[in-house]
Amino acid sequence: MATDYGGIDELLGLSTPRGGEHGNNNGVPSGPAVAVNNDHGDTAMGGTLQNREMEVPRWLSTTDVTAHLVGRGKKKTLEEEYESTIVIAGHGSGTKDPKVEGFHLPHLFITMTGYDVRQLGRLRRALEDSLIDYVIENTPEQEDSRNAPPSLGRLLYSLALSAANASPKTKDHTPNRTVLARSHYPMIYHTRRTIEEGANGPATKKVWMNVVELPQDDSTSEYHGRFLAGKQGSLLEYYRTKFNCRVDIYGVWGDDDDLMCAPYVLVTSEEGKSNVDRCLQFIEHRVREHEEKYGASRAGGRRILRGEMQMSDS
Repeated sequence: MATDYGGIDELLGLSTPRGGEHGNNNGVPSGPAVAVNNDHGDTAMGGTLQNREMEVPRWLSTTDVTAHLVGRGKKKTLEEEYESTIVIAGHGSGTKDPKVEGFHLPHLFITMTGYDVRQLGRLRRALEDSLIDYVIENTPEQEDSRNAPPSLGRLLYSLALSAANASPKTKDHTPNRTVLARSHYPMIYHTRRTIEEGANGPATKKVWMNVVELPQDDSTSEYHGRFLAGKQGSLLEYYRTKFNCRVDIYGVWGDDDDLMCAPYVLVTSEEGKSNVDRCLQFIEHRVREHEEKYGASRAGGRRILRGEMQMSDS
C-alpha cells in the first residue's frame, strides 16, 4: 500500500506552532525549569533548550524510513512522552524548507530539542530502536535465528558513531574510528528489547565496533571479501585467538540480496578498543595486498591507519 506523504512538513515538525504565554517557536513549554544533575554530572533540566542531533545512514535515508519513524501519529506520541520536539531534514525527509538545519544533507538529519537531557537521551534511544526494527522487518529471517540481518551491524556502528559525534564531551571526531556500540549478536538483544532495559529480557550488550569497506573488481564491480575468511574459515579463528575479535563478512556469500547497504566487514570485540584497532590494521593490510594483486579498489580509497596519520601530520 502506498504511503501518504501529504503534509510532510507538519509531520516533521516544520509547521509554525501557535504562539502563546506558555510556548515558544519550537512548541516546547517555556515556563520556569528546575536544574537537576544526572548521573554523569550534566544538567538534566535548565532554563534553556538543549539540542541533540542524530544522523541516519545514507542507505536508510528514504521517505519510507521517515514515515516509519514519525508517521501515523508517532511523532506526536514521541514528543509527548519525552517532552521534546523532533525535526527531520535532509534527503528522504520530504521537507521543502531550505532554512531547516540539515536540509541540504544527503541523508536524514534529526534534531531533538527539549529541556531535559535525560529525556533527549531516551528519545534518541527510541528512534534508534525504531530504525533497528525497520531493518529487521524489511530483511528475510536468517536461517540461524541468533544471527542478525546482514545490514544491522553497519546500522549499529553508524548510530554509535553519530551518538559519539553529537556528544558535547567527545574530543576525538576522527571519521571511521572505533566506537562503543550495541552488539549485533545474538539477535535476542534486539528481538526481546524492553522499555526498561533488562526488565523482562536481556540487558543491552555493548562491544567495541568498527567497519571495513570491501574492494570491488574494477571490471565486473563484484565485491571481494571471501579472502578475509581464509580457507575453511581459518582467518576467522585467527581473528578470535590473536585479537579477541569477532569478524563478520557480509555480501560476498550470496547474501547480497538480503543487504540494504553495500557489502562490508564488521569487526567487534568485548575486550577493548585496541583489540579492534589492531585487528583492523591486519585486515587493512590484507585488503591492500588483494587490491594490488587482483585489480580491485574501494570507492572511498584506502583506509588511513594510525601510523600513517601520524606520518602525514609530521
